[in-house]
Order: sequence, then C-alpha cells, then structure tokens
Amino acid sequence: MNEVDRWMSSGAGVQEGLRLLCKYAPNRHIESLIRKAPGRFGYLLKEILAPHASSPQLQYQAERRKFREEWTFLSEPDCPAELKILAADKITAWRNYVDAHAELFNCTSPEECFEIAKKILENFLNNRKILSEFSNYRDHHKVLGKHPIFRESQKMAELRSLTLGDLIKKQKNLQNAIWRTEALLRKGDHPELSAQRESGVMEKRRMLADVKRMIEDYEDRRK
Repeated sequence: MNEVDRWMSSGAGVQEGLRLLCKYAPNRHIESLIRKAPGRFGYLLKEILAPHASSPQLQYQAERRKFREEWTFLSEPDCPAELKILAADKITAWRNYVDAHAELFNCTSPEECFEIAKKILENFLNNRKILSEFSNYRDHHKVLGKHPIFRESQKMAELRSLTLGDLIKKQKNLQNAIWRTEALLRKGDHPELSAQRESGVMEKRRMLADVKRMIEDYEDRRK
C-alpha cells in the first residue's frame, strides 16, 4: 500500500488529504475550496486522489462509495438508464476539468491557454448539466431531461420504428451531414462555432453507428 492507500483505508481525513493533494495533484483552486468549506468540498479529495492509489480496488471502491453516498437513486431498480450512463460521464468530466485546470498554470502561449481554458469550460458545463439532472431526480424523482443524452435517447426510439429502407436513407443523410460539418471545421472560418460543431459531429457519429447496427440486424434476420 502506498500513502494514498493508507489514507483511504484509515478514514480519509481532510488535513492529511490536503497534504497528499499538494504532493500528488497540486491544484490551488481545489485546495482553496476544500480549506474554506471542508464539509462541503472534502469529498473532492477522494475523487482526485483515487487515481494515485496503488490498489485498483481502492480506486474503484472510493468512486463507488462517493456515488452511493451522494446519489443513492443510482442503485434503485427504477433508475433511468440515461442517469446511469451519465454517472460515468460525470466522473470523466470532473477529472478532465481538474487535470485541465492544473495544466492552465503551465501553458506557455496564448493559443495553448485558449485550448486549455476551452477544455476546462466544456467539462465544467457538462458536469453542471449532469449535476442538474441528478439533483432534480434526487429531489423530485423525476427526470429533468435537459441533458443531450435524453434527446439522443428519443432519437434512438424513433430510429427503432423505421423500416429498413428508411434506415438506409437515414444512414446516407447522416454520412452527408457529418462530411459537411467536418468540412466546415477544417475551414475554420467561425471558431466560435467549433465546439458546437464538434459536439454535433460526435452525436451524429454515435447515431450513425446505431443505424448501421440496426441495418445489420435487419439483414441478419433475413438470412
């Protein structure tokens, strides 16, 4: 066991956690938040330091424990599948945010600072969107439904109702839409739209993969 393992196994005290934070994942912003309100933000220590534990089991247990304690509905049988998917996305978004924030202090050019700041903002906003969904479901046991994943789920339901011919048309339309958007990204004439366009391409690629899989299923059933 390394010292992060021992810290987690012994109760994960805040003061020792702050020492380990400074040693393994220094971040002045996070450290300041925890020192000002350890009761509110102390849980961040486990989340940030877990990847530095030598035991994968302890890493896994720390992340699972945090989610079980804070979002108990994730283990309920009627929890919507979209929220369970967003649980993993929330961890990823927060880690990306923390890592990028640390990188910001080491950037050497305005261009590099812009890209890192863009990454920080995108992951912060995604984490906040997920947090809104989780908080609403915890408080009201109802889906807020504003996160893009719910729009994608609705589109998936619509795809499942299409015929084989309609799916083939949808496949061609998606391929053309992806090609047009990627051409605009390569052109780079509207950088303020880049994040929106990149997100759109990713969404269309996921839908295209689903459409292809549905077409293959149709063809397999006809054999």
